[in-house]
Amino acid sequence: MNEYNNVSVCNITFYKFDDDGNELLNEDGTIKEFDLKSTRFKPLEYLCEDLDADDLEEIKENDNE
Repeated sequence: MNEYNNVSVCNITFYKFDDDGNELLNEDGTIKEFDLKSTRFKPLEYLCEDLDADDLEEIKENDNE
């Protein structure tokens, strides 16, 4: 039986905002999201280093309704 004790990130996006906290928006008013360019970004490599599998809570399909 597998024990799933390791944790990693599934996806991560970023957004931009100005000094007043106003987000950069798409034409439809939603927040414009960004991905990292294909580059190595060291701080993200350690994002889950101290995260324990017991710290996670499963997302159920009906949680978003």
